[in-house]
Amino acid sequence: MSKALGMRCVWGLCGVLVSVLALASVTRAEVSTDVSGSVLVFPKVVFAGGNDTVIEITNTSNNMVHAHCFYVNGAPDSRGNPLWQVTDFSIWLTKQQPTHWVVSAGRQVNPADSFGTDGAGLDPGAVPPVVPGFTGELKCVQVDASGTPFGGNNLKGEAVITSASGDVSKHNAVAILANPDLAGGDPANQLLLDNTPEHDGEYNSCANQLYLDHFVDGTPDPVVQEFNEGACTDGQCPIRTYLTLVPCTQDFENQLPAEVTVQFAIVNEMEQVFSASTTVDCWLTTQLSSIDAPTGHCSEGVGAACTSDEQCIGLSQGFCNRNSVFSVGTLGTGSAFTRISPVDLDGGVIGVAEEYHYVDSGASARAAWNLQQTGNRYDATADLPGGPVVDAITLPENF
Repeated sequence: MSKALGMRCVWGLCGVLVSVLALASVTRAEVSTDVSGSVLVFPKVVFAGGNDTVIEITNTSNNMVHAHCFYVNGAPDSRGNPLWQVTDFSIWLTKQQPTHWVVSAGRQVNPADSFGTDGAGLDPGAVPPVVPGFTGELKCVQVDASGTPFGGNNLKGEAVITSASGDVSKHNAVAILANPDLAGGDPANQLLLDNTPEHDGEYNSCANQLYLDHFVDGTPDPVVQEFNEGACTDGQCPIRTYLTLVPCTQDFENQLPAEVTVQFAIVNEMEQVFSASTTVDCWLTTQLSSIDAPTGHCSEGVGAACTSDEQCIGLSQGFCNRNSVFSVGTLGTGSAFTRISPVDLDGGVIGVAEEYHYVDSGASARAAWNLQQTGNRYDATADLPGGPVVDAITLPENF
């Protein structure tokens, strides 16, 4: 065999391997944070409380890609219920094109943007700004030029949450992969999340369970304690973990928010198990200890009642401590593992966690990360009476 022919055979095998791996990425039937997909979910997007968010989306293919996007504002209304206000727009990206925008400003179509300005480069289309006080999610669905959902699996994304102090927190968008052979089937505006190892469906099913490794709420930061004792007086440098969850099912056509009840199994370092539950209505973001203890008391001074650390910091009374199953006073260890499971025949959820590290002055730094996941909701409920659960994203007809 000649060297040239041998190399062609090697590269041919590589091509087969790449094809197999690409196929495997679809047939694994999982939502993902490290490969591109046909639906992108940014669970936490905010423009409130001095925070803003930068959205980054990339076309990973060598073809033009179109996407239709939906902002969902889950901020509470006057009665404390999520607004569930939806704003939609379209973008298109040339081959291998990345794009970005700041959600408070959006992005105009302006070919005259000079190099070095925030809007420079190829504009993806007009992106509207979100309203002040926006707290919610962004979802983008890959479509063809006519607006029909298309299973190209060519989109990936990241979100960077910025604070007024300059602190940043970044997480990947969750990509829902499509089965290219079935995506866009009739009715085309209904995306069924039912592709699994056991069932040939349209889009990959959401996870059956989410896993969260975290510091126990209120645990003093061990790094600050060791290297900056002056910033951690009497252990007043707590770590807080915030959790954001969104339902996998969404009905944009009829403007109906989904509701999912989730259960938490919390395991401390001594393998003791504690439990809690809550309901995700449209969009949920919460400090872990607020799930079962919405109020607490400031750790210093008169111990005023509180619902947030910011209240106690503003009163110079330390931090807001709660009597919660997620708190260090209950769990008794510095770290824990939490398993998040939808109940019965409820649909799946997608989430992201964000960790805040405080010093006794009230200053903080934070970092976000995507949750681990296992199983899929469709197969896990297939044998239950009334199952299986089929999450669906219903787009407006003729959008």
